[in-house]
Amino acid sequence: MSLVDVVDEVLELLEGDERWRFTLDGQLATVDDYVEIRPEGEARIRALVEAGRLAVGPWQTLMDEFLVSGETTVRNLEAGLARAAEVGGAMRVGYLPDMFGHVAQMPQILRAAGIDVAIMWRGVPSTVESHVFDWEGIDGTVIRTEYMPENGYSNAAYILGDDSVEALVERLRPWFGDDPILGMVGTDHMPPARDLLERIPEGTRVATLAEYFAAERPLQQTVAKVRGELRSAARANLLPDVVSARIDIKQAAGRAERALERYAEPLHALYGDAWPQAFLDVAWSRLFQNSAHDSICGCSADEVSAQVLVRYAEAEQIGNELTRLVLERIAAQAPSGTTVVVNPSPFVRTEVVDGLGTVTVPPLGWTAVGRAAPSDDERVQASGTTVRSELLELDVASFRIVDGGDFGDSYNYAPPRADRLIDEPVDEQVELVDAGPLRARIVLHRTYEWPRAVEADGSRRSDDEVEVEVDIQAEVRAGEPFVRVRVSFDNPCSDHRVRLHVPLKHETDRTRAEGQFAIVERPPQQEGGHGEQGLGTYPAGAFVAAGGVALLFEHVSEYELVDGRELALTVLRSIGLISRQANPWRVENAGPELAIPAAQMHGPHSFSFAWSPDPDRALEHAERYRHPLLTTPGVAGSVREHAGPELEGAVLTSLRRRNGALEARIVNETNEPSTAHVGDVSVELRPWEIRTLRLS
Repeated sequence: MSLVDVVDEVLELLEGDERWRFTLDGQLATVDDYVEIRPEGEARIRALVEAGRLAVGPWQTLMDEFLVSGETTVRNLEAGLARAAEVGGAMRVGYLPDMFGHVAQMPQILRAAGIDVAIMWRGVPSTVESHVFDWEGIDGTVIRTEYMPENGYSNAAYILGDDSVEALVERLRPWFGDDPILGMVGTDHMPPARDLLERIPEGTRVATLAEYFAAERPLQQTVAKVRGELRSAARANLLPDVVSARIDIKQAAGRAERALERYAEPLHALYGDAWPQAFLDVAWSRLFQNSAHDSICGCSADEVSAQVLVRYAEAEQIGNELTRLVLERIAAQAPSGTTVVVNPSPFVRTEVVDGLGTVTVPPLGWTAVGRAAPSDDERVQASGTTVRSELLELDVASFRIVDGGDFGDSYNYAPPRADRLIDEPVDEQVELVDAGPLRARIVLHRTYEWPRAVEADGSRRSDDEVEVEVDIQAEVRAGEPFVRVRVSFDNPCSDHRVRLHVPLKHETDRTRAEGQFAIVERPPQQEGGHGEQGLGTYPAGAFVAAGGVALLFEHVSEYELVDGRELALTVLRSIGLISRQANPWRVENAGPELAIPAAQMHGPHSFSFAWSPDPDRALEHAERYRHPLLTTPGVAGSVREHAGPELEGAVLTSLRRRNGALEARIVNETNEPSTAHVGDVSVELRPWEIRTLRLS
């Protein structure tokens, strides 16, 4: 049945019998998709929501929490609550039914929106032994959380078929003790059972999740407390390697999010004319649509992934065009013959700009400069396979490219039978591209022989190999505390994983990774269970740091700590199935065994990051790396410099016009209290606090 058919049936049932209740998927995207086809249905939905018999929201889209930015998550919730208000009001429940793990700041995000309870399935650790626990976010915010045991949001889907209410109660009673048992009667693409009300036993109540949580009842059992992010496979499949599936989608997501969050909105808020709300609404709607976890994760049919890339391209294009328009307004104020350099960061930046030399730009502001005279100062150098500056030195030959087979799928990596890891090139050449003084760049050309594919029996043939040239480009600029690295090659192979291994300065058993308003410390491996191999691969947003090294990213990337001595970055993972029933590292199938040939990622591919020997300041370095300065020619003005609001003591995640006011969102991404100064405004922030400020 189509979504329209299912919602038609739900509305018919609810309107025909007042005993019926229904929770409509937790996302307003369902409502929007339905009323696009049935516009007359919105009034019917509103009447049922207002009567408390149909629950909607609070999200616009049920996203993957680790693969979108923290700002995208906040905006998603903001949009869902606003849309829900138009159709009768949102269910005030943190509905997290099928996300592949949960981020450390979700309790604070929910509390800020007035939501103090959550419900989830995946990611819950083995220390939780009842249906309810207290989830403490990294900042100390605690929300009461309901765990859906025994198949999650589908745990009572078949009580009128192969299952029964009595069997369900028997399975779930150990989790609930004397508490009322919550059974979820439904699953993906399943219409409601029309005879449900007639067939359930006496004493069973049909309710929405909002009604379930609203019921006043004392808990009869001890409640465990779990802190921070939830990435365990003990109770349900975590499916962690969606981070590296269809990595082109993750790259597109990063570009689109940065174009909106850190360029289009802040620059228009400070220097634009009319606030472009309509254009921003379209762009953000594309991001929300793509945030749906099967979309951003890349675990969908090729046709879906193609549409995801189109939507990200639309959002990025809108962001870039809005940025171009505001740059024109800035350029009109600068003298003709100058180049205007614009700084998207809320602090002063001094950096090398092509054709201009080293330029200092005020925070969230701009400066107009002329062409620089040639410099003879040997500030950066390259020789052999090494680049160096006054701040660092890196021998790029220490990086290892490792190719191995992948007999997994879009959800889980798994090695093939008798895998052969290939890390030795058959040829290596070094090319000096720039030798200084302000920029030095080399390219290491390595040629490898990689097997074309994994056989059906899970083996990698050694008699069907192809030569692949992998280029590792390393660039250092004067004054920058990091080396820019790009790995590129034309991929002709299938069913394999390519990783770049970066040596650490010293051995370690912990990593620190940034993402979604937090920096979390992680062990080498996630908790396994439920038939899923515990893996050491994790997502990172702005950076990962370990063993005296930090790696800075443009988009969410997958890493693994290997033997305590290396960080392995997944540069490319080629897979051909949404789910492989015979996945050797996962017992339970995760989806349809449907071919997705485009996910083999054949053709040209590149992966960029930066290497820094200064992990203590990784957050600051990532800000510089991820958000390059912009340039535009001056036109006919007389102003040579302008500064925006400076930020100290916190990280900027949003600056926009909202309800006519200038609004900033800042985060203290440290475990110590901080005094943050934003322009003329000062606020005290507790560790890891997210704060939204009205500046004018």
